[in-house]
Amino acid sequence: MKKLLFLCGPNGIGKTSISKKLVNMLPHSAYVDSDPCRIMNPFVLNDDTIPTISKNISDLISNYFNCPAVEIVIFSYGFHGRRKEVFARVIESISSFQYDFVPCLLWCGKEENIKRMNADSRSEDRIARALEESRKAFDGISYPKIDITHLSIEQAASAILAQANL
Repeated sequence: MKKLLFLCGPNGIGKTSISKKLVNMLPHSAYVDSDPCRIMNPFVLNDDTIPTISKNISDLISNYFNCPAVEIVIFSYGFHGRRKEVFARVIESISSFQYDFVPCLLWCGKEENIKRMNADSRSEDRIARALEESRKAFDGISYPKIDITHLSIEQAASAILAQANL
């Protein structure tokens, strides 16, 4: 059965970097990055754009689920703002497939989160928004949590594989 390895966590924690490492570590895997699915000017999440962005993401996941060469689809996403609506639509859209949902909530300390965002050359405003909005978005999420505060990308990917029994 196909697997959807879902990585979530606050902005700037390293979801994309870790996902790219995982796809290289896991044979027969594919990575769906939501960033290219929502490149538009101006970018806003609203009633007009959410259906399109959701369909872009779910179409990619569906295409990989339909591909006999792919066994594991890695999908990383954040839940702040209206992004939960996008996620819910994606999950609903792929509900006709039989797959194992394997979620992992990535977490790190606030200072480490800031350090990582600074390393990505994010603006002070963007960092402040991420700390205010995206960290709180995971309160109450019951997915298995992996603290990656002191882990390298490789170590975090290995911890995810161990947690997910992959």
